[in-house]
Amino acid sequence: MKKVFISVGEISGDNYASQLIKLLPEFEWLGITGPKMRDAGCKTVERLEDISVVGIMEALPKYFKIKQAFKKAVKEFDKGVDLLVVVDFPGFNLKLLEEAKKRGIKTVYFIAPQVWAWGKGRIPKIAKYTDLLISIWPFEEEIYKPYLNENFRLEFVGHPLLDIVKSETTEEKFKKRLEIPSDKRIFGLLPGSRESEVKTLLPIMLQAAQIILKEKLDLHFVIPVTPNMENLARDIVSTYKNLPVSIITGNQLKNPSYEVMKHSVFSVIASGTATLEAAIIGNPFLLVYKVSPITFFIGKMLVSINFLGLPNIIAGREVIKELLQKDCNPQTIAEWSIKYLKDKKLYNKTKTELTEVKQKLGQPGALQKTADIIRQFIAAGENNKAAR
Repeated sequence: MKKVFISVGEISGDNYASQLIKLLPEFEWLGITGPKMRDAGCKTVERLEDISVVGIMEALPKYFKIKQAFKKAVKEFDKGVDLLVVVDFPGFNLKLLEEAKKRGIKTVYFIAPQVWAWGKGRIPKIAKYTDLLISIWPFEEEIYKPYLNENFRLEFVGHPLLDIVKSETTEEKFKKRLEIPSDKRIFGLLPGSRESEVKTLLPIMLQAAQIILKEKLDLHFVIPVTPNMENLARDIVSTYKNLPVSIITGNQLKNPSYEVMKHSVFSVIASGTATLEAAIIGNPFLLVYKVSPITFFIGKMLVSINFLGLPNIIAGREVIKELLQKDCNPQTIAEWSIKYLKDKKLYNKTKTELTEVKQKLGQPGALQKTADIIRQFIAAGENNKAAR
């Protein structure tokens, strides 16, 4: 049985990787895992929850944990691995690719770093240490074209979220499960999956919710969180006594975030893959983002695009309102939320534009294509060995 090491550093990566593991049951999987990968049967060398961070300053407290995870991964390479598959998370995964290459291990980059956003300095490294790049964006082929050769090839498959993003309940059942009165409209609060995001953004969102309710809007707020963030979220929510709010985790529903996005009249969502998931579902929302001033300043210097949100980058304009740093405050979030809820023309225009964003992502079937490509890639490697 072929042994495949897979490394992810974010919850979105866990989502994609777990589907891939299920589609390739003939391999032995181990790696840096999230909860869905573990459920799919992947052996854990380190948990992504222990190394996932946003921002430079935010990464410092986890530095030794990240270093330890890296050493554990390399140790597994030395024991013998047939293939390394990495998913995004470039700061960590590019170094892993380099170590794998030194040991003659074949490498696949599935969902490459967004070099089109963060400048192109990483492209030569990606090309040097990656045998096969599986791309989810149609414009990436042009970016990597000068680097393609017999040792580095690219395959475009489309975006896997088109296969993954699905709702399983009706609004009526969803409300019943969370004991939300049937006459209330759901308003989603999605503060992200990392501890630093939840600590920073959830209090701001809850303060905004208090202001929104003063408009006498018949709303009930729902917060989907990953199981490891549940206690932190409940601690924060417990200080907002009179707010109609519920917390939902994967213990209650398979994909709580998708259910909240689907059944919410409006949502406030932390920047990241969740904003693209929400765009696919199609209900209007606000994008919010707040990190340390130093992290934001450095990011601003490095970034080469006009927008932070993936739906806006794909559309080439601001389809979703972005409230960043100083604008990410309770009053501004509340004002924009109320504006969307009261302005039907704006609300419907946004829904139409989100449909257009979804159409630009290509056709479903990306994960099956990826699984087939990896299967063929391993088989080709074996044939080359046999021919020698």
